[in-house]
Amino acid sequence: METNQSPPPPAQMMQMITGFWTSCCIYSAAKLDIGDRIAEKPKTAAQLASETQTHAPSLYRVLRALSSVGVFSENEKGEFELTPLGNTLRSDVPGSMKAMAIALLGDHYSAWGNLLHSIKTGETAFDNLHNMPVYKYYATHPESGVNFTKAMSGLTQSVLMNILSAYDFSSFKTIVDIGGGNGAMLHGILNKATNSKGIIFDEEYIKNEALQNIEKNNLQQRCSFEAGSFLEKVPSGASAYLMKYILHGWLDETSKKILENVYKAMPQGSKLLIIESVISERNAPQSGKFMDINMLVMSGGMERTAAEWKNLIESVGLKFSKIIPTPSPMLSIIETEKI
Repeated sequence: METNQSPPPPAQMMQMITGFWTSCCIYSAAKLDIGDRIAEKPKTAAQLASETQTHAPSLYRVLRALSSVGVFSENEKGEFELTPLGNTLRSDVPGSMKAMAIALLGDHYSAWGNLLHSIKTGETAFDNLHNMPVYKYYATHPESGVNFTKAMSGLTQSVLMNILSAYDFSSFKTIVDIGGGNGAMLHGILNKATNSKGIIFDEEYIKNEALQNIEKNNLQQRCSFEAGSFLEKVPSGASAYLMKYILHGWLDETSKKILENVYKAMPQGSKLLIIESVISERNAPQSGKFMDINMLVMSGGMERTAAEWKNLIESVGLKFSKIIPTPSPMLSIIETEKI
């Protein structure tokens, strides 16, 4: 008689410990563009090795391992095919995770390996390794910076679906997306709030890609890009401001400075919508609690509980209105207002 008993604790712990094995294989497949290379037709490891200038037997072993967990599938001819899971490693598909794999398992990976430094000192592990904060690293390493923006854009598709089902943006005349990257989220909002206009506000290095996306989405008459740093100031006079996964990158002192800059730019009666995780208390399972560790090692930031969000928001004079849940457990909309 079959039972559904969980593996014994040592086996469960072994699964947790070796999780990075799978992650590293996924990273390699993403860097080698395997998803794109087999999108149209299956290929053998030898064919893929020839295209990627890699060692065929070693590549085969990686693809075989990934096929065992459903990322790819090996057919009877020894060719590797895409699965629905592997399809997310293609470059230009909705919900692509390829850029995210390259960012988290590339730029982020070494910082996680240096986690003990953060635990011992309270300092940011990434800064300790690279002698600069991550935002400066991306500004001075534009290839990595653009890839990270693409990673966030891939995440934005699922974020967008969740926030559009939870919030009505149609009453806002002008919406500023602070740290809006290439504009993916704002474009989705404008496509639904058809009478609104938008401004993407982000660093200079992302300007070209943002402008290309505005043109690609035929939003030249309704959307523009402004370059700058939210650590200094943001565009003024809008009826709504958005901040998606921005404030979790900073501790309270810097987050307060950012919010003060936004507060100065906001007209009376305008709203700031903070799109972030809200951490649950005690032992409740929540992926945001591990995102919190990512903030610790990467930017020195933190995820916050509802009480911590309220205290931070009210410290700059904004009214804390409400927390609006979305279908995603990773995502809430924190509505604030300048009164």
